[in-house]
Amino acid sequence: MKHWVRLASYFYPASWRRRYARELDALLDEADTQWKDFFDILKGALTMHFTSWNFKTILFTFAGIGAIIAAAIAFSIPRQYRSMSVMRLPGSVEGDARIDFAQHVNQMEREVLSRTSLEGLITELDLYKRQRTWRPGEAIVRDMRDHDIRIGTIQAPGSNVSPTAFSIAFSYPDPKLAQIVTSLLVSKFMEENEAYNHGVFQRWRGRDFAEVRAQFRSVGLLDPATWPEQPILPRKTQLVLIGLFSGLLAGLTVAYASHWRISIVRRPAH
Repeated sequence: MKHWVRLASYFYPASWRRRYARELDALLDEADTQWKDFFDILKGALTMHFTSWNFKTILFTFAGIGAIIAAAIAFSIPRQYRSMSVMRLPGSVEGDARIDFAQHVNQMEREVLSRTSLEGLITELDLYKRQRTWRPGEAIVRDMRDHDIRIGTIQAPGSNVSPTAFSIAFSYPDPKLAQIVTSLLVSKFMEENEAYNHGVFQRWRGRDFAEVRAQFRSVGLLDPATWPEQPILPRKTQLVLIGLFSGLLAGLTVAYASHWRISIVRRPAH
């Protein structure tokens, strides 16, 4: 944080920096700086400049400030890495068996993403260690299920048939743990599928083997959990560009407002 406060001090006029820079640096070394200090110093620097700045100076200064603030936000956001795995669905499921298997897939997802299942992963791998010190477990599980885990079907382009695969992805600040959790989620799906096939065998016991075998619907692994080489968040370049553009708009607004106010002050009375 001290780095950003020092950076804000560079917006002061050169004459001010030559006189007070050492005192400010000594003060910052001893102070516990916060974002409020950053904005206070920035505000003071801009106030000193406004009396002498022209349109171009205001415009580019605000653009630089916007980019710096956006960069500070981007670097303060924890990195998120996403690992993904793809599982195969049966290629041809018709009639009642198709409905039965669709229900089974939904049931598998409910079991894998249940609170008991996810709490087991969190405890086993010591996930969300910092959040667990102040947030209730139910809220952490809910965020994990709703935001960090992504499960979606994959359908062949231009095809109207049922999806042939589905993806499982997990996002986390640690790439290794992201891959491990994704692999464990895949294993849980495989276990649920084995339990499904066992139930089919029990229900159809005593019938012809070919007829029983036709009811087995196995999911298979197409792509194992990937190693996330690059973070998916934060998008630093995008954030800096947004900050730069926002700063330009703010600079235009301030420049025109200042010009309009000065014009009114200087306008001769009739």
